[in-house]
Amino acid sequence: MADLRVQRPEQAFEPYDPTLGHGPWGVRQVAHLLSRAVGGAKPGQVDTLLHAGPFKSLDFVFQPDQEVLEAAWMGIGEPLAAAQDREKLAAWWLMKLVQDDRVTGSRLALFWHNHFATAWSKVKNGEMMFRQHVLFLEKGAGLFADLLHGIVRDPAMLRFLDNDSNRRGLPNENLARELFELFSLGVGHYTEHDIREAARALTGRTVRKGVYEFVALHHDSKAKTVFGQEIHDGDDLVQLLLSQSACPRFLIQKFWRFYVAEEIQPAWLDYLAEKWRENALDVTWLLRTLLGSRIFHDARMVGALVKSPVDFVIGTMRALGGRPDPRMLEQASARMGQALLEPPGVQGWKGGDAWIHTASWLERTKFAADVAAGKHEYLRKSPLDQLFPPSRRSSAATALEDLLRALLPVGLLPSRQRSLLATLESIQVSTPDQRFQKMAYAILCLPEYHMS
Repeated sequence: MADLRVQRPEQAFEPYDPTLGHGPWGVRQVAHLLSRAVGGAKPGQVDTLLHAGPFKSLDFVFQPDQEVLEAAWMGIGEPLAAAQDREKLAAWWLMKLVQDDRVTGSRLALFWHNHFATAWSKVKNGEMMFRQHVLFLEKGAGLFADLLHGIVRDPAMLRFLDNDSNRRGLPNENLARELFELFSLGVGHYTEHDIREAARALTGRTVRKGVYEFVALHHDSKAKTVFGQEIHDGDDLVQLLLSQSACPRFLIQKFWRFYVAEEIQPAWLDYLAEKWRENALDVTWLLRTLLGSRIFHDARMVGALVKSPVDFVIGTMRALGGRPDPRMLEQASARMGQALLEPPGVQGWKGGDAWIHTASWLERTKFAADVAAGKHEYLRKSPLDQLFPPSRRSSAATALEDLLRALLPVGLLPSRQRSLLATLESIQVSTPDQRFQKMAYAILCLPEYHMS
């Protein structure tokens, strides 16, 4: 395996191909792809994709949406939004995440929800929040330009960042500032003058009866100067932001932290920024390049990210095939620190090590205990006897093999697995089922299980 410090970008991002000596295509590689792409493997998926090979497996996770199924999901979600019930709408999204097998579906919408963080408690309108979610689904996998143009017309975002009160003579800088700092360029790539001028360009964009409206009377029609260039309105501003060299670099780093690892090598960032620009900032191109690359399958990328509460919850349900009341999933995720549709601020959730602290870990272990015990119908419709044949539960060794295959298919180091087995064999229980339950709980609480 080439050293990460010297591996050339052309090598790092060429398609992963075992026939060219890039590495194996085994259970570990399949499980890693499914974990990062869609939140984890469902029963039987690892074996299926193991035989399909890396290229067909990539095609599988990038499959187009099924229009009839997607319409059915939207038909369930829209009335929940209209009922102004955040918990139920968030629960709907979580259940969709449990079932969705597409990179460009609900999980990518989760990425954009954190990038364009918008809170229900400020917007106070379920239909507007739902339409923003639909915007992420419809535009999030295409050209970033289309999504950024969409977000500056999005009623939920305009309300959240107070642009509905941004008027000629009384500009509000909130949306303008976050467009620069959090949505397109990052800190250090603009001046306060640029912010003030951008706010003027965004005047007149407001919300009426829950929908976007441009009020010409409230728009400052005089010329503005941003980055030394003359612009007139919000569309000009978005195009100017997209043209900045900092734009692809800023976004790639965020995608990298969500899908690959915490830090990206500077040379890799330079290479990706150039190539992504050549591909018109097409999000699907970027994601397919990342998830299909040699460097994505480097051993040091496996288990390099801390699972968010959402990933922990949906990954467990996907692995076990459970179909519980989705409100239980929402409550569990919220208690761990991630309530969908209610990020802590415009910066979104910090992620990484911030997901794990005393209070959140306690909630994670409570969820693990409830799942292992089959409480709250977490295991409803789960094919438990297929995943864990009762005849193999009497032996701690075979029970552990089955549990790891289902819950942690990327595996443990051999020494770690031997140590775990020795500990589990020493558990004093009266029945094999009791020991199996304790073993399941132990695996769900392993540090390795909380890494992706």
